[in-house]
Amino acid sequence: MTVIAVANQKGGVGKTTLTVHLAAYLAELGRRVVIVDADPQGNATSWLTDGDTDRDDMFQLLVVGRPAVTLARPVDGWSLRLLGGNYRTGEAFVFLAATGKPFDTVAQHLRPLVAEADYTLVDMPPSKGAGFKETLFVADWVVVPTQLERLSLEGVAFMARTAQEITAQQGRGPRLLGVVPNMTRRQTNEHRQGMTDLVNTFGPVVWPPIPLSVKVAEASSFGKTLFAYAPNDIVTKALREVGGRLVENLEGGK
Repeated sequence: MTVIAVANQKGGVGKTTLTVHLAAYLAELGRRVVIVDADPQGNATSWLTDGDTDRDDMFQLLVVGRPAVTLARPVDGWSLRLLGGNYRTGEAFVFLAATGKPFDTVAQHLRPLVAEADYTLVDMPPSKGAGFKETLFVADWVVVPTQLERLSLEGVAFMARTAQEITAQQGRGPRLLGVVPNMTRRQTNEHRQGMTDLVNTFGPVVWPPIPLSVKVAEASSFGKTLFAYAPNDIVTKALREVGGRLVENLEGGK
């Protein structure tokens, strides 16, 4: 029953790509996996459902009050379940804020679903808006994808501070599990320096880098993982390394 939020306040850093592939990697190992698409853009939902933008499961959960365990459904061709979302997810978060719901409302709604899975991966919203902290509070751990440009790196520090703030205010909160350099171009001076700065600041929680590759967009457009679409590509091998690091950290390499 481990919940991992994939988060960075900076958009465009590959949160959805990492969420989908960590979930798929764990499912390959036989773990029971759920993806919660808490991003109002609904990109994870679209990737897994061949572009279906009508899945408003998060709205149904938080506003209508339908149970998470009935909303989360198996995805055709994927060995996991999805609690989907779309633009109405943003409406749901605004509703929670406007009605003064308790801070742990999202966590309470998701708890029965989390109890049915070995791992729940939460694709977080890209900014610190309504519902961001409340959704992050669901997680035991946070994994932060980042590009190696300054604004993205600042987002890593923001996420670490936000997790600490939640812990200070609520008595518990997510812990930083890993920082994943994404879309890397190691041949550029900026990226080499960014990688150095990242390791100097966060040390062993910096996980293997994922190189920039057009294969990511191609796999998404076909509704496939890179494991299936381009199994021998360098980006696919990097994603497997990242999945292995997650399992090593949380299961001792089992």
